[in-house]
Amino acid sequence: MGFPVRIHGVSVWRREYFWPSVLVVLGIYFLLRNVGLLDWLRGDIVWPVALILLGAWLIFRRART
Repeated sequence: MGFPVRIHGVSVWRREYFWPSVLVVLGIYFLLRNVGLLDWLRGDIVWPVALILLGAWLIFRRART
């Protein structure tokens, strides 16, 4: 999901890689779902969990800076 950049000795993710990475992951998810490789993964569970994880990541990222 992007390449880390070192600023003052701290590794951080470059912001310009975040949204393109999200689109790639979503594209892979929908492709595998359409091919039938993710039939075991229920979409009604994936989206709420993904939103919770994204929100938690944003909170923890803010708390670190």
